[in-house]
Order: sequence, then C-alpha cells, then structure tokens
Amino acid sequence: MFSPRLIYIFLMLILLNACAHPGFNQYPLSKGYPNYRILPQEISNLSHTNPELIRHRIIGFSQEEKLPIYVIEVGSGERNILLIGQHHGDEVLGTALTMHLSRRLVQRKKEERVAKLLDEYTLWIIPSINPDAWQMVVDGAARIKRKNNRDTDANGKLDVRTDGVDLNRNYPIFWDLDQETNVLSPFYKGTAPASEAEVQAVISFGRKVDFELAIFYHSSATGSLNEKIFLPAVQNRDERFERLEEIADFYAKQLPRDYFKGSYTLHRGLSSKVGNARNFFYHGLETDAMLVEIGGINKDGRSIIHPPDKILRKILKRQEKAFINLLEYLLR
Repeated sequence: MFSPRLIYIFLMLILLNACAHPGFNQYPLSKGYPNYRILPQEISNLSHTNPELIRHRIIGFSQEEKLPIYVIEVGSGERNILLIGQHHGDEVLGTALTMHLSRRLVQRKKEERVAKLLDEYTLWIIPSINPDAWQMVVDGAARIKRKNNRDTDANGKLDVRTDGVDLNRNYPIFWDLDQETNVLSPFYKGTAPASEAEVQAVISFGRKVDFELAIFYHSSATGSLNEKIFLPAVQNRDERFERLEEIADFYAKQLPRDYFKGSYTLHRGLSSKVGNARNFFYHGLETDAMLVEIGGINKDGRSIIHPPDKILRKILKRQEKAFINLLEYLLR
C-alpha cells in the first residue's frame, strides 16, 4: 500500500502538471483582461502622461446602451493604420491586444526602432465597437455573446443568447448577398445595410481618415478559424490584391501559434462574400484590409480564446513583436 506521503506527492505532481498546461479557457474573466468600465480612465491616463504621442476621441455610441466607442491615436506620422480589437462581445482577446499595443508602443518610445515607427505612423486603435456585449461578458452575465444588444425578436426584453445583430455582417458591401436573415442566428446580418449605430460609427470614421491598412482582430470560438489571416473577397487577383497578400503572408509568419510549433497561416481560398469589415474597407474605401483570428487550439483540439493570465501575457508579448515587425516591413 502507498504511504500518505507518496500519495500526497503523486497528487501534487498531477496538480502541477494540470496548472502548467496552458490549454484551457477561463471564465469568468480575470482582472488581466480589459474591462469596459475602466476603459475611459485608462485611455485618459495614457493621454495625460503621453500627450505628444497619445490622443483619443469618441467616434460614436452603441446601438442600445449608448456607450461611447473610443479611438486611441498613437504616434504622429502621416501614414495611417486602423486596428479594431473587437466586433463580437466574447472575443475579448482582441481588445486585450489592442490595449496592450497602445500601452507598450508608448512605453518603448525611447527605443530607436519604435521611435522611428511612431514618427512614421499614426495608429488609430479602436479597442471595441461592441461595448454593450463586451461589458456583459466581462461582468459575467454571458459567457458567449457574439452580437450587439438590439432586441431583434421584438419581445421587449434582451434575450442574451439570441438577440442582437452580428456587427461583422452589417457592413454595406456584399450585405445583400448574405442569406442569414434568421433573427435568432448568431450571424444575423440585420434588417438593412449599416442598420447598427456601431457600424455607422466605423463607416463614418473610415471615410474621414485615409487609411493604408486596416486590421480587424477576431477569435474563433469553435477553433476552426484560429491562427489564420483572412483577406477580402475578390473576383480577380490584381496587383493591389497580390501586394496585400504578400503583407498578410509576412504578418502570418511573424505570429507564432499558441500551443504548437509553427506560425499562423494565410487563408488563400475563397473568402466570405458578406457584409464584413474587411470587405467594406477594401472595396468601399479602397483600404487594404485583413482579419486576424487570434486564439489558439490546444492539444485536444479545443479553441482557447480566454487563456489564463500567465499565458495571456505571453501571447500579447508575441503579438506585440509580430506587429512591430509588420510595421517595419511596410516601410520597405
């Protein structure tokens, strides 16, 4: 028979091994993830301590709760790049990344390579265009909350799992080709192109600034899209699209996978002809655009989009390095 001491050691080894394995989602979210309630103060603090490099403004308000949609300007260059961290409420990893980049680029402003980039570019960072759903996820009211909070079934109350419009299906380019008209669907496109206030805010802002590149961060709950970059839907691969493909391929190779060796991949097949942000910016505003699906796949094939804090910090550090490499690549 095993002694109590041996049993204790055995159990501790099992526990340590379980804790060391990063492949699981945590919920409720920890304080390591950004919280909409403290976002205004965090942005204000960044601007106050770095007024020469950080500015911020409100570009619109959410459809139902009328919460402000913030954009953070980082840098002082003439070349403009747009980053949107979140369209879907439960995809908080993109919000964490965009806020991390806002902080870190300013913290590293005295480094020669970063200073050069901040002189060359202005990054327009929108942590979230869906603050209503983001707040619900962070507060623990909904683990899964993809859409905004519109009462789409018109029953006079918010049905957390089914109500709402998928903001990344609500843009006017290719909206009419999307067949998803079921209001209960997680991919419901809305009653009309740009029917949602959040999307209207992004469209208006996109028309005011001459962006050369727009990056939209997402996280696949199913894992089928994780660690990939997707480009707009095009009929023919012209010179412009091939250049965008080169940029996206470079970026993908800079992004290491979370739980396996290797890097992200660029999706080279057909792209969705629906009213998503990358299609609108590429075709409607002639801005190069890509969607980056951040979030890993663990050894059991599960999608990990809310990793524990220790792993989150590691992922953000890797993403930061890859993004800086991308900015330098664009200077060539």
